[in-house]
Formats: sequence, C-alpha cells, structure tokens
Amino acid sequence: MSRTRRGGRPTEGLCWAARLDAGRRPDSGAAMAAGGLRGALTSVAALVLLAPALAFASPFSKRLDAADAVRSKDPARFNRLLTQLQSERSRATAAELEHLRLLVDYQHALKGQYEVAIGDAVALFDQAHDLQLKYRAGLLVANVAAVTRDFTLGLRYLEQAMALQPQVQDPDLRRMGFIVAGGLYNEYGQYALALESVTALLREQPDPRNLCIGEQIRTRALQGLGAPFDEERDIQSAITQCASIKETIPVNLIRNTLAERWAQSGKVNQAIALLEASLPEVRATGYTRLIGETESQIADYRLRSGDIAGAEAAARRVAAIKGQDLRWLPNVNAHHVLYEVALRQHDYARALEEYRLYAEADKARLDDVKAREYAFQLSRHELKQKNQSIALLSNQNQVLRLQQEVAQRSSWNFRLALALLLVLVASLSYWGWRARRTHGSLRHLAETDGLTGLSNRRHFRAGSEAALASCAQRQRAVAVLLFDLDHFKQINDQCGHSAGDWVLREVARVGRLHVRDGDLFGRIGGEEFAMTLVDCEVHHALGIAEACRRAIEAIDAGSCGCALPVAASIGVVGTRQAGYEYEALIAHADAAMYRSKVGGRNRVTLYEPPPVPAPGQPVLLDRRNADAMLGQY
Repeated sequence: MSRTRRGGRPTEGLCWAARLDAGRRPDSGAAMAAGGLRGALTSVAALVLLAPALAFASPFSKRLDAADAVRSKDPARFNRLLTQLQSERSRATAAELEHLRLLVDYQHALKGQYEVAIGDAVALFDQAHDLQLKYRAGLLVANVAAVTRDFTLGLRYLEQAMALQPQVQDPDLRRMGFIVAGGLYNEYGQYALALESVTALLREQPDPRNLCIGEQIRTRALQGLGAPFDEERDIQSAITQCASIKETIPVNLIRNTLAERWAQSGKVNQAIALLEASLPEVRATGYTRLIGETESQIADYRLRSGDIAGAEAAARRVAAIKGQDLRWLPNVNAHHVLYEVALRQHDYARALEEYRLYAEADKARLDDVKAREYAFQLSRHELKQKNQSIALLSNQNQVLRLQQEVAQRSSWNFRLALALLLVLVASLSYWGWRARRTHGSLRHLAETDGLTGLSNRRHFRAGSEAALASCAQRQRAVAVLLFDLDHFKQINDQCGHSAGDWVLREVARVGRLHVRDGDLFGRIGGEEFAMTLVDCEVHHALGIAEACRRAIEAIDAGSCGCALPVAASIGVVGTRQAGYEYEALIAHADAAMYRSKVGGRNRVTLYEPPPVPAPGQPVLLDRRNADAMLGQY
C-alpha cells in the first residue's frame, strides 16, 4: 500500500526555534510527545513571549523583563523569578499583572499543565488592555491547543491573533506571528496559507535566523502543494544560508524535503546518499522528530532500491524510539517497511503482526488528519458566519435609523420604511439559507472521500452499522466485501500520484456499477474499499465480488500514461457466518482478503471459520484468519 498521497508527508511538528535559543539540544522525550507538538510549543511560545523593554520601567517591570528573557535559557532562574514576582504582586500595576499572567501561563505550558495554560490565556486574551499582550496570548493559545489536539480552538485563536497583527508595533512580534502562522498552517495541511505567511515574513526583512526558519517553512509548503520550484534557487540556497549560521535542525529539515523531491522524481539513490551523509549531524542534534523523519525516509528509499537489510535496520531504529506517539508518521512508515520486508522474506507470521501494527497506526493518523481538515473547515465557516452576523447587525442598525426618520415624514416615507423592512427580512432569509447550505456542504465534506466521492471510513461505518442493526431485527442476510488494490504502491512510485489518483477514481466508478439501491460503498483507507450488500446471501455476494474483480482488472491505466496492470484482492463474509457485528464482519472480510493476497492476489476469497477440533484434540490456530481472531479492528 502507498502511504504518501499528493503533497508528500505532512509536517508532524510545528517549530523548533526556541530550543536553539536556549543553547541546549532539543529534549528527545519532550519533542516526541503528541507527535512532536510539545517541542513545537516550547519553541513557538518562547519566541511569542518576546517583548521590548520599557524605557522607564519600574523594578517590578524590570524583573518581569528579566524573567521573560530567561524563560527558555535558564528555567530554574525563570521559576525563581516568577515565585518572587508572585509574592510581590501587590506592588504591580494592572498592566504588569497582565504581563505576569502571560509568563505564568507560559510556565504552566512548559510543565505540561496545558488545560490550565489554555484556560487562563483565553481569559487574558479577552481581558487584556495591552494590544501586544492580547496578541501574544492568542498565539500562545493557538500553540498549546495544537499540543492538546484541540484544532478548532487553536485555529480560532490563531485567526483572531493574526487579525490583530496589523496593529502590533513591534516588528519582532509581527515576524514571529508570521512564523507561528506558517508553522501551524503547514501542520493543518493548509500549505497555500503557510506560503502566504512566509511571503509576508520575507517582506518584513527578517534577521538571518528567522529567514532560515521562514525558508524551511516555505520549502515544506511548496512541497506540500506539489508546486514546481527551482532546486538551486529554492532549496540549495536555503541550505547554504541555514548552514552558514549553523542552524542544523532547519537545514536538515530542508534536506529531508530535497530528498523527498528527488525520490519522487526517481533519484532514489541520490536521496539515500544525501540523507546518509547528513545522518551523523541529525543524530547529534538529539531532536527525535528530525531523527525519526530522516531514518523513516532512509528506510522507505532503501526498500525501493532493493536494499532489504538496510531498510529493515533503519525502520527498526525508528520503531525503537521511546515515547513516540501512535499517530507519528515515521512510526506508520516504519511498520509499513517492516511489513514489506517480512513479506519479501516469506516470514508471514511476522508480516501479519507488522501489518496489524501498521494498520492500527495508520488508522489513528488518518483520523487525526481528518480532524485537522474538519477543524480548518469549521473555523472558516465560523469566521464567515461571524462576518455575516456583523453585516446583518450593521444592516439592522441602518434600518433602525431610517425608521426613526420615516416616523417624522409622510405616508410615502412610511411605505419606504416598509419596503426596507421587507428587504431586511429577505436579507435575513437569504443569509439563513446560505448558512444552512454551508452547513450541508461541511457535513458532506466530513462524510465523503474528496478524491473518489465515496463514503469515507467514518460515514461508511455508521451507515453499515445502521443497516446491520435493521437487518438483524428481521434476520435478513447481509454480506460485506473488502478489497485492496494489488501493488498499488508501484503505480504511485513508477507512474506518479496523478496516475494513482486516476486509478482510485476508476475503481470507485466501476464499483458503483455493481452496487444496488440500498447497498453501501466506501473508501476506508488509502487503496482499500468496502461494500455492505443488504439482503444478499454469500453466493450472490461472491458473484458481485467476482464481477467487481473483473471490472477492476479490465481498467486500462494506459490512458493516464501508466503501463502497469490494475487488480484487486477481495475478501467476502456474510452474516450467516459471522453475525451482525460490524467490527467482526470487517475483521473476517479482512482475513479473507489477506488470504487472497497470500494466495497470489487478484482473486476473491470467502471467509472460512477455523475448524472446531474434536474432543481431546489440541486447538490449532488458523493462520489464515489470525488477523480476524486478534480483533484489532
């Protein structure tokens, strides 16, 4: 299976700058928590809290500035200063107390007390009188919310903070806002918005270090967009610039992007050489996210080049990293490589276990990506509704003023006021209709796979569970088909992602031709599809599965410039065999599909329960259905 779709690998962390500010190596345990986001919090939030010293500051304000200056470089002194400031808070002005609150929120975040930090930073954003403090509090909420994976909250406060940015006078704070926005937008997969933020940063003429950070965000966004760019101008110059100021983390993140670019264009050996040459420097940073991504790419590219031993060694180094999050992309890719290695070594028991780990991690990652996409769409919808509400309130105020004038005029003016009221009603009705339509569009986006137009995993499961519950009451037969495209990764690697996308759409098209009214059809993974056939016995389902297999086999990928064949392995199970529980049916269908894979691919296999041993006979594990027995779905 191919795991990297259009736009390359998503960014698993946000930023790393403050770790270098502190003059220390990034802590590997902290960097790995929540897929690299805790290290991102430390970096971005630390830079967010930069503020110019007051020209005529009080002793209390000077200690605040001192604490602000050492928050990352000397945590022990930072904590001591905060303790002293808390004991003297009765001497502080209202503005100084707000500054102290922001530093305390930062302290809570560094200690992992994210909910406390978010709660008070949100209140500070609403209550702060100083615009720059309000701006910094909003950016802090955006970053900590990304750590806690409250993507909707994070995007809401990011957009509110960026709306204040034109009024911020401090150029350093403005530049940091662009860096925070660019990193977060890359995290949410909104590469076009990340590119806009970096472009705005470059217009601000940043210092060499911020320029290096901006170039790293820019190259990641360009790669995410799949946009063409000049390697010498856009990547090599950025590598040279970052290397000249010894920014080892960003320079190696840019090298990873360059290696990904080379591998996509067929320069796999060149990509391996680049990553292997930079690996000692990567390991010396101690930054686990960077180490994991680099090793993961090496494992993937060595597997493509046929170096099985090298691929397995790199993948095992990734899998051995402590404290990693299940959703972390290098973890997903490492288990996929180990699965492929075990298959090629004919170690099917190990392949089955690695596939189980890979599938579990990949499901978690896909759910996380979907949550980010939904949060972004929801934040845009909320912003649009807010703007519409402001426009409506403005219209209502205008109408009220006109009504007061009309009350003092003739009957003609009265008729005019009535006409204006009708216009207002029509306007309210129109915007209400628009809001309902937008809500329907968002719901469709949340339930539909954007590439094929089929139901996504979540919607397919909900529909299937409802259909199974209904059929179970009347004991009506239901069959489930699960099929996976054979060697689809080769199509992506050799023919390109555009060809892979074309094949997926064609499979969806021919699949629709074989489902009946009332049946369900969905894409539940990268190249995995499933059907729930209502009122369908197993023998009829086998016929439909065979028809689907032949139709998929007949797809000619040559029309999109790919000479590779298209085929699918299909597993079939019925409720007469496995009951009406969705998870059990999917598990047994997956076991049958795996038997199709092991049996040579491009075939249909009916699930067969393991034989019941005679009394006194030992229980033998049916390896054909081991995955179903594990019940990991």
